[in-house]
Order: sequence, then structure tokens, then C-alpha cells
Amino acid sequence: MRKLPMWLLAIIAAVAMAPVGAQESSRPVQVNEQKVQQWNVFTDNLYRLHQRQIEGRRIREAERLGSYAGLPDFYREVSYHDADNGRLLSRIQWERKNPDRIHGIEVYIYDAAGRVARDYMAWYLPHYRNAPRQTAVNLHSYADGWHGWRQFDGSGVRTYEKCTRLPDEKLVFELAEERIEQAEETPGSVAHTQDYKRCFGGLEKTAGKFLQPQ
Repeated sequence: MRKLPMWLLAIIAAVAMAPVGAQESSRPVQVNEQKVQQWNVFTDNLYRLHQRQIEGRRIREAERLGSYAGLPDFYREVSYHDADNGRLLSRIQWERKNPDRIHGIEVYIYDAAGRVARDYMAWYLPHYRNAPRQTAVNLHSYADGWHGWRQFDGSGVRTYEKCTRLPDEKLVFELAEERIEQAEETPGSVAHTQDYKRCFGGLEKTAGKFLQPQ
């Protein structure tokens, strides 16, 4: 079973460790209206992609419960696997008190070799559901034992880059949002190395047509 990405685990853990009710009641999440619309459309389309992914396939489901501080068993997480090849197609966290309401969703798209070509994610805070707290489009590239991973949010902002060596996914380098542009503008930085070109040579620097889940 493919585990949750580490960056998502870290975010969820940070929320879980905080006194959710107290913090959210005093500090509402600020999101501009354009982003609210973009990210809600992104999430709606992501759920439609999930439905298309599982249609016509034999699906094996696995479930577990998830909690936050002060919110025990807040969601029911369902992982949807292709029963014929074992691949994780999607994972959805459903609120237990509102069984038709999505708390978090991930969808995986594979290439002809069975590797993740792109994956999508959106998740909400337990309260203030005017828009997802985070959205992501992850594009993957594989070449000569290198794995490049480039991430964008639902507005198209490039937020993360990571390069590993296969087969054990040994980390070569990673760049967070605030360092990507700086690295590109700095001669001699990692963005100007052959390793960078090998990892990301096959990936665009924008999400392009993949900004909306497909």
C-alpha cells in the first residue's frame, strides 16, 4: 500500500497536535475569494476524477479511522485499490458526522510502466470549510535511475521540488517554494547542475493542462 506523502503527514500531524477548537475559534483561516473559487473547483474535479478512476474496475477497499486533538475518530479514511494489480487509485477521508462530506482526497495516475505519473491532493481543516486548506498537483519524471517530483498548488504556484535516485528513492536534493526561484536566479546553485537537469528535464515548470485533475 502506498503511504501518505511525508509532507502531507507533517501537515496533518501539525494540525492534530494543536488544540483545534481553541485556535480556530480565535484565528479564522484567511483565503482570498479567487483562491476560494479555484480550489473548490479543483476539489470538485478531483472527486470526479476519483469516480472515473474506479469506474469499471474491480476495487478493493481498505479503511481506518483518523482523529485530531479534541476530535476523536473525526474521519473515515478509505483507500481504493485496483484489485487486479494492487495499485492505489485514490484515498478519501470522509467526515464521520457528515458521511458524504470529504475531509481529504488523493488521486493517483500511473504511466505505462506502473509508476506514478502524477497525483493530486486536497484537504480541509475540520472547520471553516469555505475552501480546502491545501491543494496540490504533483508531476513526476523518471529517467536513467532519477526520479523528479515537482509540486504546484491548485492556483498553479510551484511550491516544491524533489530529486531522488532509484530504486531506493535516496534523496539528492529538495527545494521548497521560497528557495526555487532563488536557486534559478543564482549561478552555481543546484538549479544549474546536471543533476537538476537529469531530474527535471522531462517536466514543465508550470502545471499546464494538469492544473485541473485529469
